[in-house]
Amino acid sequence: MSRENNVISGTLFEHATEPAYVMDPEHSRILAANDAGCDLFGYTREELLAIPLSRIHPSELPELKDLLGRVLRDGRASTIKLTCRTKNGMFLPTEISLHKLEIDGQTRILGLVQDRSDHRDCVRVSHGTAHAQRRA
Repeated sequence: MSRENNVISGTLFEHATEPAYVMDPEHSRILAANDAGCDLFGYTREELLAIPLSRIHPSELPELKDLLGRVLRDGRASTIKLTCRTKNGMFLPTEISLHKLEIDGQTRILGLVQDRSDHRDCVRVSHGTAHAQRRA
């Protein structure tokens, strides 16, 4: 990849509004996170890079590792719904899309995360509305 492409890719990663992470699958650690990714979990970048994935996925780490293995083996992107623990201990429902990358000869995983907590509220509201309409 040319230097210009590296700069463009880095800029897109950093300024993306969707939370994004680059992970080391071998050591289950986050190597890079954009601002949206730090904001979602409530950590500073330094804190986020220092903690293991097990802190964010304490009860679903086996499912995440299984998906990481499939993405690494098959080379295809894959998506999973997981609950992520924030710095303040809240659990957020998320949908995580994982993509295999090669960076400087190292295999890495790009994780794009969508916060699904608003979606859950929307579904709850729409079900309540439908129920209210049926009673009318």
